[in-house]
Amino acid sequence: MELNELEEMREYYEGEGGNLMIGFNRRFSPIATELKKYFQDLDEPLLMNYRVNAGFIPKEHWTQNENIGGGRIIGEVCHFIDLMQFFSDSLPELVFAQCINSKNHKVKNDDNISITIKFRNGSVGNIIYTSNGDKAMPKERLEIFGGNKVGVIDDFKNGEIYSGNRVKTFKEEGKGHREEINVFFAALSKGIAMPIEFESMYYTTKATFKILDSLSTGLPQTLA
Repeated sequence: MELNELEEMREYYEGEGGNLMIGFNRRFSPIATELKKYFQDLDEPLLMNYRVNAGFIPKEHWTQNENIGGGRIIGEVCHFIDLMQFFSDSLPELVFAQCINSKNHKVKNDDNISITIKFRNGSVGNIIYTSNGDKAMPKERLEIFGGNKVGVIDDFKNGEIYSGNRVKTFKEEGKGHREEINVFFAALSKGIAMPIEFESMYYTTKATFKILDSLSTGLPQTLA
C-alpha cells in the first residue's frame, strides 16, 4: 500500500461506509487488556518506551519488497503504534525517525531505527526497532509511565504494574490473535461497530508513511 491508496480508502470509507478491520492484534492481548485497567482513567499524558528486537531478515526476502511486503516499517511497526494509541487513547500527530548508517552491505539501515511519536493528548512514544540484535533476547518490551504508575509488557508473556511503591506481577501469554478474531466476528454477528475505529487504523497506517518521510528528509513529520 502507498499513501495515495490509503487516502483513496479513506475517501471511499467516508462516502460508502461499511465494515473494515485490520489485524492490529496486540491491543487485544490478555496482558494489554489487563494493563489498560491501570491507565484508562488518568488525567495526564503517558510516556511509553517500546523496544523491539525484531531479528534479521535479508534484503532479498519478500517482506522487504516495497511492492509486496511493504517493508518492515509499513508491515510491522504499525502494530506498535496501534498499541501506543490503545494505551494513550489518542491519535498520533507528529513523528520523527532516524536509522543507523552501516557500511555492512547486508544490513538494511531502516531495519534499525529510532522513532519518536507525539500524540494529540500530549503523550509521547519511543520505538527502538532493531534487526541487528541477538535472538536470545526476547522480542518485545513495552514500558508505560504515567499517573505515578509504571506498566510493563515483557514479550507478551509477563506483566508488571508498579504503583504505591509496590509491584504486581502476572502472567498472560499471547499476542491477541485469537481475541481479536473473536471480537471481530462478534461485532459482525451483532451488527455493531468494529473493535478498532477507522480513524485509529487510518492514523496508525499514515504514521508509518510519515516515518519513511522523516527518514528521507531528516525532519519531523506532522499528520494533518
